[in-house]
Amino acid sequence: MTKSRLLKQINSDKIKYKNICSDSRIINKGDIFFAIPGSNTDGLNYVNDAVAKGASAIVIPIRKKLKISSDIPIYKVKDIRKEISLAAFMVNSESIEKKIAVTGTNGKSSVSFFLNYILSNLGEKTATIGTLGNSLVRKYNNGNLTSPEPINLSKQLRKLSKSKIKYLIMEASSHGLHQKRFYGLKFDACILTNISQDHLDYHKTMSHYIMSKLKLFSDYIKNDSKIIVNADTKYINRVKSYLKKESNISPIYFQKNNKFKIVKIKKNKNNSTIVDVKFGKDLKKFKFANFPLFQIYNFLLATLTLHSMGHNLTKIQKLSLKCPSVPGRMEFAGKTRNSASVYIDFAHTPDALQNALIEGSNLCKSELHVVFGCGGNRDYSKRPIMGKIASKYANYVVITDDNPRFENAKKIRNEIIGDCKNFFEIPDRRNAIKHTIKQLRKGDLLIIAGKGHEKNQIINGKAFPFDDLKVSRGFLKL
Repeated sequence: MTKSRLLKQINSDKIKYKNICSDSRIINKGDIFFAIPGSNTDGLNYVNDAVAKGASAIVIPIRKKLKISSDIPIYKVKDIRKEISLAAFMVNSESIEKKIAVTGTNGKSSVSFFLNYILSNLGEKTATIGTLGNSLVRKYNNGNLTSPEPINLSKQLRKLSKSKIKYLIMEASSHGLHQKRFYGLKFDACILTNISQDHLDYHKTMSHYIMSKLKLFSDYIKNDSKIIVNADTKYINRVKSYLKKESNISPIYFQKNNKFKIVKIKKNKNNSTIVDVKFGKDLKKFKFANFPLFQIYNFLLATLTLHSMGHNLTKIQKLSLKCPSVPGRMEFAGKTRNSASVYIDFAHTPDALQNALIEGSNLCKSELHVVFGCGGNRDYSKRPIMGKIASKYANYVVITDDNPRFENAKKIRNEIIGDCKNFFEIPDRRNAIKHTIKQLRKGDLLIIAGKGHEKNQIINGKAFPFDDLKVSRGFLKL
């Protein structure tokens, strides 16, 4: 772990402090206050509040000016986000032996879930932090960030360390990487699942988005770290070019014409799948029960990672058949009275929606239905693309509301509808699900996409209880 020079300076200045904080509402007497500029507000606006509550020192960006009627020590730093992360991981120190980071547009939660499942069944004590929350310490699951802010994250790691966790599996989002939320941590293995369009509301360009992701493989690795890359992704040449230039470690590539790849897939009548996988010179058979193809890829990516870290491949191989499904990822909700099937999926990007619908069409015996919307205050450009994908792969499309947040829900739906054909528009998500389930006939299959594991729907900044899985199951026997 990289040490904080800032804290070293503060210590040499003999300033006493208890903790660090970036929120003046919860600062305690004796804390160091970091005034971080954000997209909605600036931490400088709250310095006087922090001083009034007894802050021991103030840290601000070097280019900012600050006038306060106090002789409190003020430290100016070049990169305040980097500094708060370094300080957080020093104040809340941890001693977790092995750390694995997973980045990518889609599949982060699934690969993390499979890593956790495999390691747990191999007798290792593990924990995951990501979209599905903290797998061990539930009190940290109220946030909505895939990669938590540094102070929160450092407290989670300290708690996990005290619980004698050996393996930490963490999702690394593009936002988290760009904002250096875990700067200073070094990972024993870093995984890239794939790259496709998402979060352009924040990153503005695909180039910025990709570069933010790839920072994981240069700024967060040790000399002996393992880098695992799914070569079957659109921007693989750019990935290879970056890794060749910025990393001293030879990556392990999965798929394409590499040493590690799937060579044969056999689908059985009972929906089980047998996959022949090449691991260097070895050929191994993996059996899966009712597993979507994209989740088989994710399981094997987790397998390759652990194999590269020294875990026994034969032992992992025996675990595939009993592996449970990931919450909200092509999760089977049940069958209707006339034997139509309903699935829940978190797909909220064009690539993820396409993969879910292709998988749905493979499972479907008659007609494919989809209910979905797009989140508000997020990447606007993907909305018409997702509408076009839905109308291409599904027989029936129902456009509804996802999490409108602070945006006009009708405007969001209209942007999805742009290139969509053969659709129904039903704004209320509950009614959309009910209507579509009532239309299902024998052999049909419905995918309710976009929210997956989420338990709330966010409208005008308020979270209302809503669970796609529970709602759909309530209508199955209509």
